Amino acid sequence: LCISPRWSHQHTPRNVQEQGDGWPPRTVAACSARKVNAAAAASACEQRIVTLGVLYYNSPALLHNIMRGWATWPESLAQQFHFTVVDDCSTSEHSALSVVRANKPMYPIRVLTIQPPKIAWNDVGALNLLMHTATTCWAMRLDADVVVTPQAARGLLGLAERSDIDSVHMFNRENIGSVHPANWLFHRQAYWRAGGSDEDFAGSYGYVDAQLGWMLSQSGAKFRRHRDVNLTQVPAQLQRRLQHYPANFSKDSTHNLELHLRKQKGLAPLPTLYLRFRWHANTVTKRVRRP
Repeated sequence: LCISPRWSHQHTPRNVQEQGDGWPPRTVAACSARKVNAAAAASACEQRIVTLGVLYYNSPALLHNIMRGWATWPESLAQQFHFTVVDDCSTSEHSALSVVRANKPMYPIRVLTIQPPKIAWNDVGALNLLMHTATTCWAMRLDADVVVTPQAARGLLGLAERSDIDSVHMFNRENIGSVHPANWLFHRQAYWRAGGSDEDFAGSYGYVDAQLGWMLSQSGAKFRRHRDVNLTQVPAQLQRRLQHYPANFSKDSTHNLELHLRKQKGLAPLPTLYLRFRWHANTVTKRVRRP
């Protein structure tokens, strides 16, 4: 068994290298979690810091845009966040790690890279990897086309400070005028209590957020919509030009819709196996830690 210090999981062990630019490399265990103990998931989490996690695939221009936004944050604000990018097996020329390194961030950014073979539409696995590696109690999932301004970041900190663990927060898109359907702020204990993201949906398009929302609601989570904390979203037409998806990535959602309905009716099992892929981690920062 490979036992995580943050969780009480049953695992299939896999070894990966974690490298840090200017940091001593260390070996960590990347494991497939077969069972999640939700209470243990947050037993030692950091209360006053929020993880911002970007789910990324083959869209360097969008990630550069996010990084430029983070660079404008006051250092006192940035110190209250952990910044993570989960690269869902991008091609080498579009890797998240190369984009983050090119931006020379002044504070640590962790890049989690899912390794080949590529699983189509594996945002479910990427989100599970984000929540598996986070050490904070609260974590915010972000798509690569969404920017968090300093003002919005302060709003996230306020919500994390005063919310109970059952709250799942949804936010307004100021330049579109509607609540974003997937960029949520969760407590990790509530996330794993619900069962995490269902990786049975990986490989086909659609209904991932609907399934997670249903699982969260079934486990007692309460969704709270906020129109006073605004996210900024890249317009959809520009987004399509800036993302590089393979031609064989179909957006036919028929399979996942049928799977979603079957799971709701109890005709298909809920997830029991997580992180069905290999991955490795790098920490990137312009500053070099002194010995």
